[in-house]
Amino acid sequence: MSNILRIILILICALLIGAVSAKAQQTCPPEYVCLTPTAARAALEVGDKAKALEAENKAQAKAIDDLKQLLNDMKVNYATAAAEASILKQQQVRDSAMIELLTKMVRPKRIGLINIF
Repeated sequence: MSNILRIILILICALLIGAVSAKAQQTCPPEYVCLTPTAARAALEVGDKAKALEAENKAQAKAIDDLKQLLNDMKVNYATAAAEASILKQQQVRDSAMIELLTKMVRPKRIGLINIF
């Protein structure tokens, strides 16, 4: 009988040691965060995705700012070209008026029977 008691006592001790070690593995100190390897990998993947999205957002914001600056430059160039076109049209009207005035001031010359102007 003593052998059976010994075996039972050893089994009970083994079970208690196993339970204590399992409980020790499950709990985590309050100042630490315990993760499983799969949870750690998933967290790293999510972090990498977040960093990639943040970098993409920064690149898109820079592209938008560049396009706004380009649009402003194009507006300035358009305004300059429109002003130059207006000036050229005014000069054309003035030149046409001057040509018409000068042609009316000149007396027609008669060479024989043919009138010039």
